[in-house]
This record gives sequence, C-alpha cells and structure tokens, in this order.
Amino acid sequence: MNMWEQKLRDIFQTEKKNSGEKTAQEMNVRFAELNMRDFFKHVVFPAYDDLKKEIEKYGRTVEVNVDDSGMNSASMTIYAPSDKNPDEQVEEFYFEMRGRAYQKAGFAFPQHADEEQPRIRKVEILLRNGTVDEYDIENLTREDIIECFVAEYSKWINY
Repeated sequence: MNMWEQKLRDIFQTEKKNSGEKTAQEMNVRFAELNMRDFFKHVVFPAYDDLKKEIEKYGRTVEVNVDDSGMNSASMTIYAPSDKNPDEQVEEFYFEMRGRAYQKAGFAFPQHADEEQPRIRKVEILLRNGTVDEYDIENLTREDIIECFVAEYSKWINY
C-alpha cells in the first residue's frame, strides 16, 4: 500500500469513528497529526535504525524509546561500558526528536487565530542539556537527521 493510500485509509477510518460534522479546526488538527505520524514512521524511525546498527558495531548499547502514540516523540540513549566496571553501562549520550503542530500566531490572543489555516508542523531536536534546533518536517530528511545526530554526538564526545 502506498503512503498516500495509507493516509486516505486513516482519514476515512477516523471519519467513520467520528461520524459527526468536523470543523475546519478539527480537520487541520487531524491532518497535522497524520503528517507527524507519517514523518516519524517514514523518516525518524528509519534514521534511528540506521544509527543504532552502526553505533552498536562500536560496542555501545542503543536504546530507542517512543512515546505511547508513536507520533510525537522518539529518543535514542547511547550507553557505553563503565571505566570502573566493564559489566556496567553508563549513559553516554541522549538525543530526542519531539514533534509539534501549532497555529501560526501573528498576535497576542490565540483565541482570535484563523483556524481555517493548516497547522505548522515542526520537530525539535533535544539533548539532555536542552533544545538544539527546530526544523520544519517538510524539509527534513532521514540523512539530515543522521547528520545532525553525528554532529551533536561528535561535539559531546570531544567535549
């Protein structure tokens, strides 16, 4: 099944469950959620899988955690053998991608927002010490995620 066919199926299955009339705001929120889920499924998770396989070749343990819904957040924690006890693992690096969909606000009162407009969909890249950057999901590729991870991991290890 193609990705667009899957999206349509998801839309219509949800439509059956919620057979009532939907407002433009509800449709925009649902569309943003579906796009975010697809982004994590087809871009973030494959990038994490590639990174995990490569990092484990160097004697590290990689743990990937996903939020319950599987569409808003995914993190990777890298563990290295302890210098004091080789049987013990210590956290070496933490990398998280957190999705956000929001209404563009050009004013101070969100209750006056134009709900007819689609949501802006972005992901934040976070480390243990805070946010690194924020990216529009439309412009972020699997390779971009891998390059960002390697750059941040390199900074962390060489600090």
